[in-house]
Amino acid sequence: MLDEKQNYIIDNYHKKSLFSSFLPGISGEHGIPLWCYYVNRGQAISCFGIQDKDHAMMEFYPAHQAYERTPLLGFRTFMKVNGVYEEAFADQKKDKRMHIGMNSLMLEERANDYRIEVEYETLPQEPAAGLMREVRITNITGVEMKLEVADGMAEVLPFGVSGSSMKEMGQTNKAWMQTLDVERNVPRFKVRASMEDSAQVRKVEGANYGFARDDLGNLLSVIVDKEILFQHDTAFLRAWGFEETDVEELKKKEQITCNDVPCCFFLVKRVLKPMETLVIRELYGTAENQELIDTLVAVGEKAGWFKSKQDMAKKLTSQITERIAVKTGNPVFDAYCRQDYLDNLLRGGYPIRISPKKTFYLYSRKHGDMERDYNYFSMLPEMYSQGNGNFRDVSQNRRCDIYFSPFVGDGSIKTFYNALQINGYNPLSIEKVTYSLRKNDITNLSKEEKKLSNEQKEQLGDFLSNEFTPGELDMFLRDILTDENTIQTVFERTLDLSYSEDNTVYGEGYWCDHWTYNQDLIEAYLSVYPECERQLLFEDRTYHFRQADKELLPRYQRYVETEKGIRQYHYLKDNVDTSDPKNRYLKSEDGTVFMTNLISKMWALVIVKMAALDPFGMGIEMEGGKPGWYDALNGLPGLLGSSMAETYELKRVVDFLCKVTQKFDQTVELPQELAHLGDMVYTAGEKYQIELEHDGQAVNFWNMINDEKEHFWEVTSHTVTGKTIIWDADELKKRIEKYASILKLGIAKAKRLGREVSPTYFYYQVTKWEKMPGSIIPLEFEVNNTPDFLEGSVHLLKITSSHQDRKKIYDLVRNSRLYDKQLQMYKVNASLSEASFELGRACAFTPGWLENESIWLHMEYKYLLEILKSGLYSEFLEDSHHALVPFMDEEQYGRSLLENSSFLASSANPNPRYHGKGFVARLSGSTAEFLEIWRIMMFGRQPFEVVGDELILKFAPCIPDYLIDEARRIEATFMGTIPVEYELESKENYIPGEYQVMSIEVISDGSAYSFSDNIRGEMANKIRDGKAERIRVALQKKTPF
Repeated sequence: MLDEKQNYIIDNYHKKSLFSSFLPGISGEHGIPLWCYYVNRGQAISCFGIQDKDHAMMEFYPAHQAYERTPLLGFRTFMKVNGVYEEAFADQKKDKRMHIGMNSLMLEERANDYRIEVEYETLPQEPAAGLMREVRITNITGVEMKLEVADGMAEVLPFGVSGSSMKEMGQTNKAWMQTLDVERNVPRFKVRASMEDSAQVRKVEGANYGFARDDLGNLLSVIVDKEILFQHDTAFLRAWGFEETDVEELKKKEQITCNDVPCCFFLVKRVLKPMETLVIRELYGTAENQELIDTLVAVGEKAGWFKSKQDMAKKLTSQITERIAVKTGNPVFDAYCRQDYLDNLLRGGYPIRISPKKTFYLYSRKHGDMERDYNYFSMLPEMYSQGNGNFRDVSQNRRCDIYFSPFVGDGSIKTFYNALQINGYNPLSIEKVTYSLRKNDITNLSKEEKKLSNEQKEQLGDFLSNEFTPGELDMFLRDILTDENTIQTVFERTLDLSYSEDNTVYGEGYWCDHWTYNQDLIEAYLSVYPECERQLLFEDRTYHFRQADKELLPRYQRYVETEKGIRQYHYLKDNVDTSDPKNRYLKSEDGTVFMTNLISKMWALVIVKMAALDPFGMGIEMEGGKPGWYDALNGLPGLLGSSMAETYELKRVVDFLCKVTQKFDQTVELPQELAHLGDMVYTAGEKYQIELEHDGQAVNFWNMINDEKEHFWEVTSHTVTGKTIIWDADELKKRIEKYASILKLGIAKAKRLGREVSPTYFYYQVTKWEKMPGSIIPLEFEVNNTPDFLEGSVHLLKITSSHQDRKKIYDLVRNSRLYDKQLQMYKVNASLSEASFELGRACAFTPGWLENESIWLHMEYKYLLEILKSGLYSEFLEDSHHALVPFMDEEQYGRSLLENSSFLASSANPNPRYHGKGFVARLSGSTAEFLEIWRIMMFGRQPFEVVGDELILKFAPCIPDYLIDEARRIEATFMGTIPVEYELESKENYIPGEYQVMSIEVISDGSAYSFSDNIRGEMANKIRDGKAERIRVALQKKTPF
């Protein structure tokens, strides 16, 4: 249910099943982000702070503890109403309501005498981070009400205290703690000095702060000494001191402001007339110095400032999500689309034009929250904030950016292809983007900026001699300049002259699936700019290879002998320290960075992955020590596991290169080492074709490609010679067709050896081996199946061209144990009850929970997307009506229907109360899948195409009847800016091929232009460039014969 502001309402949230969520941490380009998590218990806010868990103001707890502690250690409102003590939101019998906005949260409770509302937002567009809390207490009786209130936080962590130290030595931490400026009623909470056990002791400059004003503008008195309020009650169950003492007397009490964890409660006493409201406006947060706090106190005194910041916070997310604005007959679906877009960019980032020539991603961060307590999230506490994220997560969540923000161009393709190493693997973590200027550009910039003094130019030159983030540049300029126009001019000019650095960190291991998401980026780009294929693939020679921090071990050194047989437990060794900027990229022997184009990087990827086929020539081996998308099969690499999901994806890339080879008469230039490996894979395929064709092992093929690959690893681990080999069109065609043949044989063999549902994983038992000093040499293998996983069918659909074959894949999945008949949804895997525990932690999880037989929303959404892309429209519309979150039952789902979860407990779970309930909030890859689902539903799979030299735009939506109301109009935003309105003649499914486009009207530059069933040439280009105000499309159902 939505309120008039499109916030999601949950009535009596305190009695509903437990859930956690968060405010998005979006504070605008010139704001400092604050993370803030909440639960549906107490007054909701469970913890908040800046940067990460170790910079909390309200202590971070995992979800199961937060549900228990938030009512006591979170925000509290103690009142005396006509002398009678009570606590708001504590009585379980009173009706309560939660309003969940995209960047706000509001609670309300109604008692016999009063109504109380509490509203939260994070502080936008200010140089200090803050959580805004507004408390509104209204007298709903017909007589005057005497009211005393103590409102605030039961515990405050001082600045400088880490979350880890509180959990391990919280009692000792008290010795450092102090609260300053209590007499000013603007307390600063901090430690006196750094707390590390180190010879270097630093003074702590930053502070956590809190202050409050009432609706009359008065700065409210504050209590920071818990004993004054709670006295002997160390469980904080009841504020005895407040109950027994008049507020005016409490204000006079002497407070102990050190050597203990403080609280922060604001006091107010008021007589309210009937229907009069007391408003308390509180601000809590973190600032790096006293001056910033004083500034906030000063501006907070201005009438309307607090309200303007509340409105600004809500407007921020509303403006951001305008790029996906949609109006259908289902308001919950419409609001869900906005929330999905917002949550997607919280992992992938929000692209903006930060300067005329530069695109930058704001707001990204690694997904981590109270239910993902295993992840150490981080958001830079600076303007133009950005964070870290895993390669796979960021890549997937940026996949659809080209549709909503076409100005991003090929930027993400370059980011993620340049992150690939020559061995086909990549660092785990994508870190903050930094910028640098060449020396001559620094000199030219200083000369051009006439408004800077010589001293300022010198300061600017010193600053620009090192790498910097946009936030650091902005803060530096504000330190030396005062004129806003000059700051913005120098800021943009500096970034335009700079070059960006996509920083990465090795992390741990090499996942076997990360490279697969790069093809999605290419296909997305070409679906918008189909005429740019040649330029994208061949003409841009600014691609390079990331240097490898770790080198892969040869296969004989990876194996160990155990009581259960041969296992693979050793994978990597140190190679190069890539934290040194000099070692970021692979270089030629002459010391220059080896540069190439995208098509060569794609061939490089195909060659090394072809050389990673397993001993039967079927799946891609997990030689880097990590599995693929399904992280919870962490034991599969140790069992010599391989993945067909990556084989299907490799076939997809090979098919793409086949088409490119046929389309363009071009050559490809490869490092000679890579070309040699490619030749040897080709030769192995020729020499051992019969071995690849039959159902047994292909050990001779496997040995040959591994011998050559391991030699390739050795000679390219530090440098390449710099010498290249050029393959012409005929050579390319010969090799790519052989690679395709090898993969077809492997896929066909996997189908024969697997079960009915498309196989996803295999693992191998070494049945015969030789032992050599320091190595084990496998001679013969036996293949083992795993239970069914949905993932295999998802990827197989991508390379299946026949509609009949696609329907067969669908029917097999629907009739398998992957389909949860009770929930009418798809499970991530079938039962693992008979699988070896060595497969990984998934086998230890309770069935129907986490990655064991649950409805894992990301993979289910991937499957729905592939059903839709496969043209199985009726099947998609039926399945999505049960499986997409906005169409679920709220009571069953257990949280807002606007928010995704990582997984839903399936009917396999032993607790029936959990069936269909969502767990682990929001920051899931499912958001990226839904964005593409939404795009295809609203506009069709391939709106743009080139015929001859002419660009053509065609709309081919897939609209279900359950999104159509009596008005029979659907409106969706095309390319992030242009409303497209569909006029429908009836309330029924509109499936491509079953209707016709009767007319199209484009409003551009104030004039109307009419078209029949498509838009061609100049107008198609104008629309793609965002130069149209509105498009109307009339659809009519075809008359059946």
